[in-house]
Amino acid sequence: MLEITNLRVRLPVEGQPRTVIHDVSFAIGAGEAFGLIGESGSGKSMTAKAVARLLPEGAACEGAIVFDDRPVLELGGEDLRRYRSHDVAMIFQDPRASINPVRTVGDFLTEAARTNLGMRRPAAEEKAVALLAEVGIADGGRRLRQYPHQLSGGLLQRVMIASALMGDPRLLLADEPTTALDVTTQSEVMAILGRLRAEHGVAMLFITHDLELAGAVCDRIGVMYAGSLVEQLPSTALHEDAVHPYTRGLLTSRPSVTETVRRLPVIPGKPLSAFEAPDGCAFAPRCPHAIDTCRDEEPALVDDVRCHRVGDI
Repeated sequence: MLEITNLRVRLPVEGQPRTVIHDVSFAIGAGEAFGLIGESGSGKSMTAKAVARLLPEGAACEGAIVFDDRPVLELGGEDLRRYRSHDVAMIFQDPRASINPVRTVGDFLTEAARTNLGMRRPAAEEKAVALLAEVGIADGGRRLRQYPHQLSGGLLQRVMIASALMGDPRLLLADEPTTALDVTTQSEVMAILGRLRAEHGVAMLFITHDLELAGAVCDRIGVMYAGSLVEQLPSTALHEDAVHPYTRGLLTSRPSVTETVRRLPVIPGKPLSAFEAPDGCAFAPRCPHAIDTCRDEEPALVDDVRCHRVGDI
């Protein structure tokens, strides 16, 4: 359904183009969930925004994003509007920052359906009420007349999911959709997304910092660092078979429920953006296995791992 090949994104920063996505390639099939994990600044959200064509003004993209045999980067006009309102939908991390506080929930839910899909308001509201019920919000007619400040964070995130489903999308871009929620609400929201995938065959690009959640929700996982995909593997193999030093570092940095330690292991140094990465391997300054080759030569992605020393370690 979605295929990304050698994606590279540059953004203007203080008048100079800066690379924020260096090299990303992966594919997602119908009904499949692909997870993107990595530290803040690694390029996860920017990758999702590139897929949705929601990059800021002045952004330049190279490579290819193909959705259902259509080149996304070449879409324009009506084709682009239909793509963003019908084929692909994005669920953002913070619903309070994504919903207009002075418009009603009903306005928010029905706006795209009325303006881009040509639905009349009564039909759009009827569909919105049905979707609210599907995501676990009862009394949808009353909720449509409420304002965002009258709903809890959990309810607002369900409204965000219902909004994403208004156009019957085939691909959901979920950018940390449970970060601002408590554990119980997080579980309920993920159950809703799982049911939608099973019942409607919706594919999902799922961005998260939670490795346990990614392993439980996704079929395959991609690990990003400094704007590049450094490892890709099935979610069932994440904890036992990950081989890239960065992936292993993320896994060992988690608290354990079976062991007591005085101090958690951490990856030394600080995360880098793509434009801050040095020559050679971007992770080399923080990697305990780095050698001179790592610092001088950029590793290629071989067998879904981007590491010079993968055969040694």
